[in-house]
Amino acid sequence: SCRILLTRISTKNKNCSFSTSAGERLRVAVVGGGCAGLSSALHLAPLVERGLIASPIDVFEPSKSKGRDIGVGLWSTGIEPWRVSQRSSHQMLWQDLMHYGTFITNVGYREPKGTWLAKSQLPGEISDDMDNPALLFLREHDMLAALNRAAHLEEHQGTIQMHGGDSSRITGIVEDSPYSYSSNLVGAVGNVTDRDYHLIVAADGTYSMLRQKYAGHRRLKRLTGTAAIDESQQLGKALDDSSWEAMGQAEANAVEDRKYTVFRGNSFISNEQAGDTSFQTWGTGKSMRFAEVPMSYPSGENKRVEKHVWFITTSDDSIAAEGDPVKRRDLLLDAFKGWHSPICEMVKTTPPEEILHERAVAHRHYAPSVMNVNSDLKQYGRKRTNSNGPGPALVYIGDAFMTIDPILAQGFTMAMESASQLGDSVERGTLSGSSQGNLAFDPYIIRKEMLDRFDRRSDRLLACLRATELVQAMGQPSSGVTGLLSRGIVRPAMKLSPDFVKTPMFNAVLRYSLGLPLRPSSS
Repeated sequence: SCRILLTRISTKNKNCSFSTSAGERLRVAVVGGGCAGLSSALHLAPLVERGLIASPIDVFEPSKSKGRDIGVGLWSTGIEPWRVSQRSSHQMLWQDLMHYGTFITNVGYREPKGTWLAKSQLPGEISDDMDNPALLFLREHDMLAALNRAAHLEEHQGTIQMHGGDSSRITGIVEDSPYSYSSNLVGAVGNVTDRDYHLIVAADGTYSMLRQKYAGHRRLKRLTGTAAIDESQQLGKALDDSSWEAMGQAEANAVEDRKYTVFRGNSFISNEQAGDTSFQTWGTGKSMRFAEVPMSYPSGENKRVEKHVWFITTSDDSIAAEGDPVKRRDLLLDAFKGWHSPICEMVKTTPPEEILHERAVAHRHYAPSVMNVNSDLKQYGRKRTNSNGPGPALVYIGDAFMTIDPILAQGFTMAMESASQLGDSVERGTLSGSSQGNLAFDPYIIRKEMLDRFDRRSDRLLACLRATELVQAMGQPSSGVTGLLSRGIVRPAMKLSPDFVKTPMFNAVLRYSLGLPLRPSSS
């Protein structure tokens, strides 16, 4: 059968007890089983045990991918909640991350000839001083394995239920739901879930079906994103609803090509050759950039493999178009042959078939939470609903909220941050009691908490986007007046400025990009 069968608690969990309260508890579905989805479910799981959320939290579309060998970064702002939590699954996840990962300490920016433009030092561990952020680097598949392991522990305890197979791929909600504050989900093969949900967490990635269908229907006072709105569409002017529906939703959900390709590889170059400082080197054209980070991971008993992860970006489409991996690597080497050591050495020592490449894309704008699906369906979708209520609350997490430019490598961090804040918001919303006789929670307070959370995440996103544009403008001069100023004034000034001037500025931009308050000494 294509129908998704859900069990509240399996027989193997019969010894797991949950507190009860009068009325229906909040039922939650998480759509997407990657970093954002699993993190959301794990942060919500303690609320099931406390009787604030109905058991289980259903996680649809668990990722079929085990992840790649390529390294990814997790800032302390995203993983700190796992460290301080006393929950067994969270502690297990924290210990796995520490086991698989390496903290990065020395970092800096360079120009192609090798001159250091700025240097700084990150702490080699996470401390209670969150104004001094730390960066953990580990393989993508190790991160996903740690999240899945923690989720399976919660599944054994009855708080989470994972759903796989074609029927678990969610494409929408039941739009003629008879329920005032909830709805069932619709699967890719026409199936309908057995349960209806009050809160739906969309964590299904850049091309989220739930985002494409239900986000962007309402005009906003601001559309935060990576690019200005096309003036030809006149979206900032007074539009009637039909005009907004015709072009505004497409603009709000648009995924744009960032006009460069990202190449990634793992080099076995020695630490002596690579040096003791992770670096980013920025060119002056063709979106050329090189970044290197050391990484070690366990292999066998009491052994660790040392590698250096590198990233290249370039807008030269001919390199990505080359189908032969050996020739493609040769083209990369030719493009960067004039750059400082050990850039070409790292590329040379990477097997050509292991060099990954993908086109850089990003959403133009974020996806606001949808608090009145039924109203949108009636007003914009011209569909009749069987309920006078607002329907389920729909929130977007991770890449479904907004896929950002990968320059600052904060995508996974922002997903974990967002999931942690989601858990806090749901906790506050469900503790408030109920204004509805048949519910154990107040659906309008839940919505208020989701909107407050959305505002906080929007401010965090805006900080990251502003920092991204600032770093790109300073590090990669473009053509025109801005590029002339950067090449003729900014870069020479950075070379001449002493470290005691540059380092606080570097740290201030870093903290701002992570949404942390600036220290008075470097404000």
